[in-house]
Amino acid sequence: MSSKVLLALFLAVSMGLVTGCGEEPSSAPQPSPPAPRAPSPAPAEPAPVVEESPTEVRETKFVYNPEGRRDPFRSLLEIRTPVARTEPETPLQQYDLTQLRLIGAIVGTDNPRAMVLAPDGKTYIVRVGTKIGKNNGSVVRVEQNRIVVEERFYDFTDEVRTSRQAIEIPKREGV
Repeated sequence: MSSKVLLALFLAVSMGLVTGCGEEPSSAPQPSPPAPRAPSPAPAEPAPVVEESPTEVRETKFVYNPEGRRDPFRSLLEIRTPVARTEPETPLQQYDLTQLRLIGAIVGTDNPRAMVLAPDGKTYIVRVGTKIGKNNGSVVRVEQNRIVVEERFYDFTDEVRTSRQAIEIPKREGV
C-alpha cells in the first residue's frame, strides 16, 4: 500500500469513520444484527481527505510583547515603585542605597552628621532629614558606624510600604 492510502486509512480510523480494521475474529458468539431500518438516502460524495507530506510542518508564529508586563525573573519582593516626589531631586536621590558607601560619622553632638561617597566619586554630608535614595528615602538616624534610612515605596500590590535600611561603614581588612 502506498503511504497516501495508509495515511488516509489512519485518519479515517482515528476519526471513527472506519471500525473493525485489524480485529481478529473471536470464538465468542456475536450479537445478533440490528433490525433492518428504513432505507436511507444515497450517501453524498465522501469528503476529500487532506493530505500532508511528513516533511511539511505548519508553523504558528507567536510574538511576545513584554510592554506593560513585569519581568518574570525579578522577585516580587524587589519590585518597588517610588512614591511621587513633590520636591526637586537631590544628587543623592539619583542613586540606589546599595550604591552609596558610608565613609565616616560624627556623633556626640546635637546635630550628628555622616559622610557618604556616591558612585560618581563625590562625597556628601548627610544629617537626619536628608533626602537620599531612589525610593524617596530620608535619613532617620546617624550612629557611630552606620546611618539608618527610611524609604517609602509602592510594592507589587500597589500598597505604600515603609522599610528601614542601614548603610554601614565597611569593615577594615588586614588590621
